Amino acid sequence: MERKVPTGIYGLDELIGGGFRNNSVNMIFGGTGVGKTTFSMQFINYGLNRGEKGIYISMEMTEEQIIRESKQIGWGEIEKHIEKGRLRIIHTHGEDIVILSRFLQDIEEEIGEEEVRLAIDPLTPIIYNVQQKRHRKTISEFFNGLRRFGTSVVTLEEMEGVEMMPLYLADSVIKLQSLGYGERYDRTLRIVKYRGGKHGEGLYPFSIERGLGIVVDVTEEQINRVTPKMKYREYFEDAKRKIRQVEGELREALLNKIEALETSWTRDESPERVLQMFFRTELGREI
Repeated sequence: MERKVPTGIYGLDELIGGGFRNNSVNMIFGGTGVGKTTFSMQFINYGLNRGEKGIYISMEMTEEQIIRESKQIGWGEIEKHIEKGRLRIIHTHGEDIVILSRFLQDIEEEIGEEEVRLAIDPLTPIIYNVQQKRHRKTISEFFNGLRRFGTSVVTLEEMEGVEMMPLYLADSVIKLQSLGYGERYDRTLRIVKYRGGKHGEGLYPFSIERGLGIVVDVTEEQINRVTPKMKYREYFEDAKRKIRQVEGELREALLNKIEALETSWTRDESPERVLQMFFRTELGREI
Protein backbone atom coordinates (compact mmCIF):
# COMPACT_ATOMS: atom_id res chain seq x y z
CA MET A 1 0.00 0.00 0.00
CA GLU A 2 1.27 3.49 -0.86
CA ARG A 3 2.78 5.40 2.06
CA LYS A 4 0.89 8.47 3.16
CA VAL A 5 2.35 11.62 4.67
CA PRO A 6 0.23 13.02 7.53
CA THR A 7 -0.68 16.65 6.89
CA GLY A 8 -0.79 17.76 10.52
CA ILE A 9 -4.10 19.52 9.74
CA TYR A 10 -6.60 18.43 12.38
CA GLY A 11 -9.52 16.57 10.81
CA LEU A 12 -8.16 16.57 7.24
CA ASP A 13 -6.34 13.24 7.03
CA GLU A 14 -9.53 11.30 7.80
CA LEU A 15 -10.99 12.78 4.61
CA ILE A 16 -8.07 11.85 2.31
CA GLY A 17 -7.21 8.34 3.41
CA GLY A 18 -4.52 9.17 5.94
CA GLY A 19 -2.64 12.10 4.41
CA PHE A 20 -0.96 13.29 1.23
CA ARG A 21 0.63 10.76 -1.12
CA ASN A 22 4.35 10.42 -0.63
CA ASN A 23 6.41 12.43 -3.17
CA SER A 24 3.49 14.55 -4.29
CA VAL A 25 2.76 18.21 -4.96
CA ASN A 26 -0.30 19.51 -3.11
CA MET A 27 -1.89 22.82 -4.00
CA ILE A 28 -3.56 25.01 -1.36
CA PHE A 29 -5.67 27.48 -3.26
CA GLY A 30 -7.67 30.52 -2.12
CA GLY A 31 -7.97 34.25 -1.64
CA THR A 32 -6.15 36.56 0.72
CA GLY A 33 -6.29 35.82 4.43
CA VAL A 34 -7.99 32.41 4.25
CA GLY A 35 -5.22 30.44 5.99
CA LYS A 36 -2.89 29.28 3.21
CA THR A 37 0.28 30.29 5.07
CA THR A 38 -1.00 28.73 8.30
CA PHE A 39 -1.67 25.49 6.40
CA SER A 40 1.89 25.48 5.00
CA MET A 41 3.53 26.21 8.33
CA GLN A 42 1.37 23.61 10.10
CA PHE A 43 2.32 20.96 7.53
CA ILE A 44 6.02 21.69 7.95
CA ASN A 45 5.87 21.96 11.75
CA TYR A 46 4.11 18.61 12.12
CA GLY A 47 7.03 16.85 10.45
CA LEU A 48 9.68 18.85 12.33
CA ASN A 49 8.22 17.81 15.68
CA ARG A 50 8.68 14.18 14.60
CA GLY A 51 12.31 14.48 13.58
CA GLU A 52 11.75 15.16 9.88
CA LYS A 53 13.44 17.95 7.95
CA GLY A 54 11.68 20.83 6.25
CA ILE A 55 12.35 23.59 3.74
CA TYR A 56 10.08 26.64 3.83
CA ILE A 57 10.40 28.92 0.81
CA SER A 58 8.60 32.21 1.30
CA MET A 59 8.02 34.73 -1.45
CA GLU A 60 6.67 37.26 1.04
CA MET A 61 8.00 36.87 4.59
CA THR A 62 11.52 36.91 5.96
CA GLU A 63 12.78 34.31 8.43
CA GLU A 64 12.21 36.75 11.29
CA GLN A 65 8.60 37.32 10.22
CA ILE A 66 7.93 33.59 9.93
CA ILE A 67 9.35 32.99 13.41
CA ARG A 68 7.19 35.78 14.79
CA GLU A 69 4.04 34.47 13.09
CA SER A 70 4.75 30.93 14.30
CA LYS A 71 5.13 32.14 17.89
CA GLN A 72 1.90 34.10 17.55
CA ILE A 73 0.06 30.91 16.66
CA GLY A 74 1.75 29.06 19.51
CA TRP A 75 4.52 27.17 17.71
CA GLY A 76 7.46 28.55 19.65
CA GLU A 77 9.54 25.44 18.97
CA ILE A 78 10.29 26.73 15.47
CA GLU A 79 13.52 28.41 16.65
CA LYS A 80 14.73 25.12 18.12
CA HIS A 81 14.18 23.40 14.77
CA ILE A 82 16.14 26.11 12.96
CA GLU A 83 19.02 25.88 15.46
CA LYS A 84 19.18 22.09 15.10
CA GLY A 85 19.22 22.32 11.32
CA ARG A 86 15.88 20.60 10.80
CA LEU A 87 14.26 23.67 9.23
CA ARG A 88 15.71 25.88 6.52
CA ILE A 89 13.80 29.05 5.68
CA ILE A 90 14.52 30.65 2.30
CA HIS A 91 13.22 34.14 1.58
CA THR A 92 13.24 34.99 -2.10
CA HIS A 93 11.16 36.86 -4.66
CA GLY A 94 9.28 35.22 -7.51
CA GLU A 95 10.36 37.99 -9.85
CA ASP A 96 13.98 36.98 -9.27
CA ILE A 97 13.37 33.37 -10.31
CA VAL A 98 13.91 33.43 -14.04
CA ILE A 99 14.83 29.79 -14.73
CA LEU A 100 12.84 27.18 -12.79
CA SER A 101 15.38 24.45 -13.48
CA ARG A 102 18.01 26.56 -11.73
CA PHE A 103 15.59 27.15 -8.86
CA LEU A 104 15.23 23.37 -8.49
CA GLN A 105 19.01 23.01 -8.38
CA ASP A 106 19.17 25.60 -5.60
CA ILE A 107 16.56 23.67 -3.61
CA GLU A 108 18.43 20.42 -4.19
CA GLU A 109 21.63 21.96 -2.85
CA GLU A 110 19.79 22.91 0.34
CA ILE A 111 18.18 19.50 0.74
CA GLY A 112 20.88 17.04 -0.25
CA GLU A 113 19.76 13.45 -0.70
CA GLU A 114 17.32 13.24 2.23
CA GLU A 115 13.58 13.54 1.59
CA VAL A 116 11.98 16.56 3.23
CA ARG A 117 8.70 18.33 3.69
CA LEU A 118 8.74 21.33 1.39
CA ALA A 119 6.51 24.41 1.30
CA ILE A 120 6.47 27.21 -1.26
CA ASP A 121 4.30 30.13 -0.16
CA PRO A 122 3.04 31.50 -2.44
CA LEU A 123 3.78 30.02 -5.85
CA THR A 124 1.78 32.83 -7.49
CA PRO A 125 4.70 35.10 -8.57
CA ILE A 126 6.50 32.18 -10.20
CA ILE A 127 3.35 31.09 -12.03
CA TYR A 128 2.71 34.64 -13.19
CA ASN A 129 6.20 34.89 -14.69
CA VAL A 130 6.02 31.51 -16.38
CA GLN A 131 2.53 31.97 -17.80
CA GLN A 132 3.73 34.95 -19.80
CA LYS A 133 5.70 32.43 -21.83
CA ARG A 134 2.75 30.02 -21.91
CA HIS A 135 4.94 27.11 -20.90
CA ARG A 136 2.73 24.40 -19.41
CA LYS A 137 5.63 22.00 -19.86
CA THR A 138 7.83 24.21 -17.67
CA ILE A 139 5.42 23.97 -14.71
CA SER A 140 4.99 20.23 -15.25
CA GLU A 141 8.77 19.69 -15.14
CA PHE A 142 9.02 21.92 -12.08
CA PHE A 143 6.39 19.87 -10.22
CA ASN A 144 8.16 16.65 -11.21
CA GLY A 145 11.34 18.08 -9.73
CA LEU A 146 9.58 18.89 -6.46
CA ARG A 147 8.29 15.31 -6.27
CA ARG A 148 11.85 14.04 -6.22
CA PHE A 149 12.58 16.01 -3.06
CA GLY A 150 9.69 14.65 -0.97
CA THR A 151 6.16 15.85 -0.29
CA SER A 152 5.34 19.48 -1.04
CA VAL A 153 2.68 22.00 -0.18
CA VAL A 154 2.49 24.97 -2.54
CA THR A 155 0.03 27.80 -2.16
CA LEU A 156 -1.63 29.71 -4.97
CA GLU A 157 -3.57 32.92 -4.64
CA GLU A 158 -6.97 33.24 -6.27
CA MET A 159 -6.65 36.42 -8.29
CA GLU A 160 -7.22 37.85 -11.74
CA GLY A 161 -4.39 37.50 -14.22
CA VAL A 162 -3.08 34.22 -12.86
CA GLU A 163 -3.87 31.07 -14.82
CA MET A 164 -5.13 28.00 -13.02
CA MET A 165 -2.83 25.63 -14.92
CA PRO A 166 -1.09 24.41 -11.72
CA LEU A 167 -4.42 23.11 -10.40
CA TYR A 168 -4.46 20.53 -13.20
CA LEU A 169 -0.84 19.50 -12.66
CA ALA A 170 -0.91 19.15 -8.85
CA ASP A 171 -1.56 15.78 -7.21
CA SER A 172 -4.16 17.28 -4.90
CA VAL A 173 -5.96 20.60 -4.70
CA ILE A 174 -7.53 21.97 -1.53
CA LYS A 175 -9.48 25.21 -1.73
CA LEU A 176 -9.77 27.46 1.30
CA GLN A 177 -12.42 30.14 1.36
CA SER A 178 -13.56 32.86 3.74
CA LEU A 179 -17.24 33.71 3.79
CA GLY A 180 -16.53 37.06 5.42
CA TYR A 181 -19.17 36.78 8.15
CA GLY A 182 -16.73 37.25 11.01
CA GLU A 183 -18.05 34.18 12.82
CA ARG A 184 -15.99 31.29 14.21
CA TYR A 185 -16.71 29.02 11.25
CA ASP A 186 -16.76 31.56 8.46
CA ARG A 187 -13.94 29.68 6.72
CA THR A 188 -14.55 26.58 4.61
CA LEU A 189 -12.35 23.89 3.08
CA ARG A 190 -13.10 21.82 -0.02
CA ILE A 191 -11.00 18.98 -1.44
CA VAL A 192 -11.19 19.73 -5.15
CA LYS A 193 -8.91 16.90 -6.29
CA TYR A 194 -7.02 14.02 -4.75
CA ARG A 195 -5.19 11.63 -7.03
CA GLY A 196 -4.86 8.00 -6.02
CA GLY A 197 -7.85 7.56 -3.75
CA LYS A 198 -11.25 8.65 -2.58
CA HIS A 199 -11.74 11.84 -0.67
CA GLY A 200 -14.44 13.75 1.11
CA GLU A 201 -16.55 15.77 -1.29
CA GLY A 202 -18.26 18.10 1.14
CA LEU A 203 -17.73 21.71 2.11
CA TYR A 204 -16.14 21.58 5.55
CA PRO A 205 -16.01 24.52 7.95
CA PHE A 206 -12.74 25.11 9.73
CA SER A 207 -11.29 27.44 12.31
CA ILE A 208 -7.78 28.60 13.15
CA GLU A 209 -7.08 27.93 16.81
CA ARG A 210 -4.14 29.37 18.70
CA GLY A 211 -1.72 26.59 19.59
CA LEU A 212 -3.18 24.21 17.03
CA GLY A 213 -3.62 25.99 13.73
CA ILE A 214 -6.26 24.82 11.26
CA VAL A 215 -8.96 22.58 12.73
CA VAL A 216 -11.47 21.11 10.25
CA ASP A 217 -14.94 20.51 11.67
CA VAL A 218 -15.63 17.02 10.33
CA THR A 219 -18.23 14.65 11.76
CA GLU A 220 -18.02 10.88 12.25
CA GLU A 221 -20.70 10.48 9.59
CA GLN A 222 -18.60 12.42 7.06
CA ILE A 223 -15.54 10.35 7.90
CA ASN A 224 -17.50 7.11 7.49
CA ARG A 225 -18.44 8.14 3.96
CA VAL A 226 -14.80 7.91 2.87
CA THR A 227 -13.68 5.05 5.13
CA PRO A 228 -13.39 1.55 3.54
CA LYS A 229 -16.05 -0.79 4.91
CA MET A 230 -14.22 -3.70 6.49
CA LYS A 231 -17.49 -5.49 7.25
CA TYR A 232 -17.58 -6.63 3.60
CA ARG A 233 -14.13 -8.18 3.70
CA GLU A 234 -15.53 -11.71 3.24
CA TYR A 235 -16.90 -10.78 -0.20
CA PHE A 236 -13.51 -9.59 -1.38
CA GLU A 237 -11.70 -12.57 0.13
CA ASP A 238 -14.09 -14.90 -1.68
CA ALA A 239 -13.51 -13.02 -4.94
CA LYS A 240 -9.73 -13.28 -4.52
CA ARG A 241 -10.03 -17.00 -3.79
CA LYS A 242 -11.91 -17.51 -7.06
CA ILE A 243 -9.42 -15.41 -9.02
CA ARG A 244 -6.51 -17.50 -7.78
CA GLN A 245 -7.99 -20.37 -9.77
CA VAL A 246 -7.42 -18.39 -12.99
CA GLU A 247 -4.24 -19.32 -14.85
CA GLY A 248 -1.71 -17.06 -16.55
CA GLU A 249 -0.82 -13.38 -16.21
CA LEU A 250 -4.48 -12.39 -16.04
CA ARG A 251 -4.69 -13.70 -12.48
CA GLU A 252 -2.31 -11.10 -11.07
CA ALA A 253 -4.00 -8.26 -12.94
CA LEU A 254 -7.43 -9.29 -11.62
CA LEU A 255 -6.14 -9.64 -8.07
CA ASN A 256 -4.74 -6.12 -8.26
CA LYS A 257 -8.14 -4.83 -9.36
CA ILE A 258 -9.95 -6.51 -6.47
CA GLU A 259 -7.43 -5.33 -3.89
CA ALA A 260 -7.76 -1.76 -5.16
CA LEU A 261 -11.56 -2.01 -5.06
CA GLU A 262 -11.49 -3.40 -1.52
CA THR A 263 -9.35 -0.56 -0.16
CA SER A 264 -11.68 2.04 -1.69
CA TRP A 265 -15.09 0.47 -1.01
CA THR A 266 -16.79 3.11 1.14
CA ARG A 267 -20.41 2.33 0.29
CA ASP A 268 -22.80 1.01 2.89
CA GLU A 269 -24.24 -1.56 0.51
CA SER A 270 -22.68 -4.94 -0.24
CA PRO A 271 -20.18 -5.15 -3.14
CA GLU A 272 -21.71 -8.45 -4.29
CA ARG A 273 -23.49 -7.02 -7.35
CA VAL A 274 -20.39 -5.11 -8.49
CA LEU A 275 -18.21 -8.20 -8.04
CA GLN A 276 -20.55 -10.32 -10.16
CA MET A 277 -20.43 -7.64 -12.87
CA PHE A 278 -16.64 -7.74 -12.59
CA PHE A 279 -16.56 -11.52 -13.17
CA ARG A 280 -18.97 -11.33 -16.11
CA THR A 281 -16.86 -8.69 -17.82
CA GLU A 282 -13.40 -10.07 -17.05
CA LEU A 283 -14.09 -13.82 -17.37
CA GLY A 284 -17.28 -13.92 -19.39
CA ARG A 285 -19.20 -15.67 -16.60
CA GLU A 286 -20.28 -15.39 -12.99
CA ILE A 287 -18.37 -17.58 -10.59
